[in-house]
Amino acid sequence: MKKILLSIICIIIAVFILLEPQIVTTGIKKGIELSVYSVIPALFPFMLLTNYMIAHDLCQYISYFFYPFFSRIFHISKNGCFAVLIGFTGGYPMGAKTINDLYERNLIDTYEAEYLCTFCNNCSLSFLLNYIVYNCLNNLTADMELAINIKEIIALIYLPAIIVGILNRLFFKKCKNLQEISPVSPKNPNKNSSNVVYSSVISMLNLCIYVICFSVLVEFIHSISISSFYKCIIVSLVEITSGCKYTSTHLPYGILQLFILFFSCVFGGLSITMQSISQFKNKSFIKYYFIGKLESLIVFIIMFFIFFVY
Repeated sequence: MKKILLSIICIIIAVFILLEPQIVTTGIKKGIELSVYSVIPALFPFMLLTNYMIAHDLCQYISYFFYPFFSRIFHISKNGCFAVLIGFTGGYPMGAKTINDLYERNLIDTYEAEYLCTFCNNCSLSFLLNYIVYNCLNNLTADMELAINIKEIIALIYLPAIIVGILNRLFFKKCKNLQEISPVSPKNPNKNSSNVVYSSVISMLNLCIYVICFSVLVEFIHSISISSFYKCIIVSLVEITSGCKYTSTHLPYGILQLFILFFSCVFGGLSITMQSISQFKNKSFIKYYFIGKLESLIVFIIMFFIFFVY
């Protein structure tokens, strides 16, 4: 049944490519442009650096200064602290990739990896400030009743994940005390720098393919004759970068625009979701990633309602 369904989907896609070559070509061009000028410059340096640090067992040394603080909040190991740092600074999907790399090298165990999957994959601070705030929200004070400063935006985006991490700690602590995990030797350690570069390039190409495919989908959505309001919602759910830009230009500044933009940042969009779960080799990680995202979105909605409505 699954193969039949996949075959039908492939046939539909093939027919669409034949019938709408202009939409497909335009979407691919935009996807390549987005990959070359946005995705690769933003993620490849982080990807190369994290692969190098993991390959050379530098994670626990990098996390040394943060461990006393993070271990109290999240009950994680020193290597787990490295995943938290990358997950909150490196941006989607670096948190997911780092968790998987640490797990594959046996630097964290299954319980800790599943726990980290629930809150350690978020949009980068650089994307939030440089793109969302200064590009999409350059009229922050246009409506004084809805004026919001950068600190409040950061809190709305990152506090949900932190709260989810603290709450989920109680559940995972019942499974195993994550603080008592002792570091072990990596599986098949390899110090070859060329392999680090090769691994980074392959991961980068994998992400770019997702970006290109979803750019075609976004282009198709743009071609549909529906209201701008629904397009803002659909495109934002599909692809965060295009969705936020479209929302900022087609919806007036207000509560609705802010909600869609911030919701997109917390969720990441379908494109980011597919990029993230493609990093996980253990299927249980995918389940906990979805659980964590759902929890973060619920916390975000509650916080947003309290901040703007209550």
